[in-house]
Amino acid sequence: SSSSHSGSSLSDGGRSGHSCCRDGIRRVHRRSTKEADSAGRISSWSIMQDGTPFLKYYVQAGLTAAYLGELISPLNSTQSTFGQTKLFAFNVTEGEDATSRLLGSMRGYTVQSSATSDYHSVEVEVLEYNDGSLNGTISLQGIVTVGKTNEIAVVGGTGDFRGIRGYAVITFISSSDTLALYYH
Repeated sequence: SSSSHSGSSLSDGGRSGHSCCRDGIRRVHRRSTKEADSAGRISSWSIMQDGTPFLKYYVQAGLTAAYLGELISPLNSTQSTFGQTKLFAFNVTEGEDATSRLLGSMRGYTVQSSATSDYHSVEVEVLEYNDGSLNGTISLQGIVTVGKTNEIAVVGGTGDFRGIRGYAVITFISSSDTLALYYH
């Protein structure tokens, strides 16, 4: 059976025979949501129906100064947050719970790029990922809108993700005073 997914659809430039999902397919062959490699280690990835692998992980976006800091103040804070730039460093986990298995971190920055009431920002982020089976970094960038499902570009990677390209779908799950949860 198949279902919709959020996640990072990946291609390694053809080296492994996988291709980027050119037709925008977002259906997953649910053969397994976690697959074991030959050493029995569990990996948080799956395969789309077209054969493209994709990662599944949660970003625990801390909303306190320990995880999120303002680098540049808004250009005119009395009218909007336009120009405000924030740096972030968030934990990446296997499950929704903040205490679930740590897979790495998401680091980057956002620049508020809209002077209107909707919050659009340019986001540049680097996923540092290690699930025991796959290890490396993935660079992502795009326009994001708070509270909406966003699609951003996967523009490169290192380690096991060298030569990668594709897209990531970011889905807002929930938030509290100290944490926002996103599914990638």
